Amino acid sequence: MKRYEFLIFITGAVTLSLEVLASRIMTPYFGVSLYIWSGILSITLVFLAVGYRIGGSISATISRKSAEFVFVATPIVSALAIFLSAIVYPVVFPLLSQTNLIVGSFVGATLLLALPLIGLSAMNPLLIGLRLEQTKTGDAGAGRVFFISTMGSVAGVLFTAFLFIPNITNFRAILVLGFMINVITILLVITSQNLIPKQKRNLLATGLMVAVLCGALFAAKGSFLQFVSSAYANQLTYKIRAEYTSMFGNIKVVEVARKDGTGSMEKYLIQDGLVQNRTDENNSSVSMYTHVLESLTHAYAPKAKDVLVLGLGAGIVPQHFQAEGKTVAVVEINAAVLKAASENFGFDPRGIRIHLEDARTFVRKCDRAFDVAVVDLFLGDNVPDYLMTKEFFGELRRCIRADGALVMNAFFDDKNDEPNRRLLATIASSFPKIYLSGISGSNAFIVGSAAAAPKKIVVEAIGLPKNLAAAVEFSVSKSQRIPRNIYRNSKPVSDDHNIFSVLFANANMAERKYLAGLLPPHMLVN
Repeated sequence: MKRYEFLIFITGAVTLSLEVLASRIMTPYFGVSLYIWSGILSITLVFLAVGYRIGGSISATISRKSAEFVFVATPIVSALAIFLSAIVYPVVFPLLSQTNLIVGSFVGATLLLALPLIGLSAMNPLLIGLRLEQTKTGDAGAGRVFFISTMGSVAGVLFTAFLFIPNITNFRAILVLGFMINVITILLVITSQNLIPKQKRNLLATGLMVAVLCGALFAAKGSFLQFVSSAYANQLTYKIRAEYTSMFGNIKVVEVARKDGTGSMEKYLIQDGLVQNRTDENNSSVSMYTHVLESLTHAYAPKAKDVLVLGLGAGIVPQHFQAEGKTVAVVEINAAVLKAASENFGFDPRGIRIHLEDARTFVRKCDRAFDVAVVDLFLGDNVPDYLMTKEFFGELRRCIRADGALVMNAFFDDKNDEPNRRLLATIASSFPKIYLSGISGSNAFIVGSAAAAPKKIVVEAIGLPKNLAAAVEFSVSKSQRIPRNIYRNSKPVSDDHNIFSVLFANANMAERKYLAGLLPPHMLVN
């Protein structure tokens, strides 16, 4: 039984590892809204409960020898289910992402988790039944079995968070799980004294077959995903130039060109299925927001010498500020972003103070050190909600000199103005004058300041692509102060009651659905 307790520990680890990986796998398709996370957690608990019930029923109705065979066969069948889900989800998830995202996420979580979780959780009552045959007393070690399984789950979460996610893509990680439980089960089958020879042969043959399938798909990941993408009509070609795994999401640097050969090649910085920035071959930005942020900074902080940039992206904005002779500090939580920017977008960190830490912890300890703060902190579908509270903006205000300014790339809900007013009220709790610009259906740009508004706003033309000139000109020139009565009755959001993830959930899901439909499947698989 000790050998089987080890197997229970491993399957407990695989169970929770699958849950964590499922959330990461689903992010590019369905986003990270509170509703979707609720779906993943509830689906996980439902199928664990179903597995416990099925395992208990089987244990009560079959002989000990049959129960032992079923117990050892279950992880192999679960590994086969993991392999099949890895084959299917890159094909099905893009289709589900274009339906209702909440329903799609429930269906997606079921596809990924149902069979493996039912099988792996059924092993606990099966082992308890086997122990009951021996002990005939007490709880037959039920407490011990669930203790071992739960500790395995703890190990699985830690293993996934600190080893799998930073070092291997999620697609390959679930295949490693399938391969691992097959190999461990095969070793237990070989050393088993209770299984009859025919049972051993069948288990070994099936286990080896599933292990080979997982290993083959692991090795052929690129070719398989390109094959899946070939079925989707698209006028563009996408070539992955570099890929980075991290605890904060999967990053791809992609070369994009038209299939007919017209136009020039562009480079995309894609994080968890969202395009964060686009440049041409010479690393000049072709994303509107970078030019708007720079123009607004020059307009509202014309004498700025010390610039704080929260969020690195491809490094275009801080690089431009440094070229102007400004002193620049960049705060970026993800070291993989810095690596991607340096290796692919010409970002040179020399002369720029790079702080690899969370923006919230950084602003908490800085004091009146900067003339302007440029905030571009998108992660997932929106700015993380803990970076949108009145406490955060209060701490950020203390980082900026008295006559300084905040320039922020934000997300607005085009169909419901209440979340927008709550955001404006939250920022205004620390910055008395609020200016807003942008284009409906695109990014919103917020400036917070205590100084007088500029008499004239001029768009910076240096490096501005001709096809963006009109949009940037419109967005910047229409910057206007928002009267306080617009948001006077809206309550600022605080750390104590932070509901931005709920307020913007519908808009975030609509945006995710739209963007997921633009990229081919191999760009979304992380």
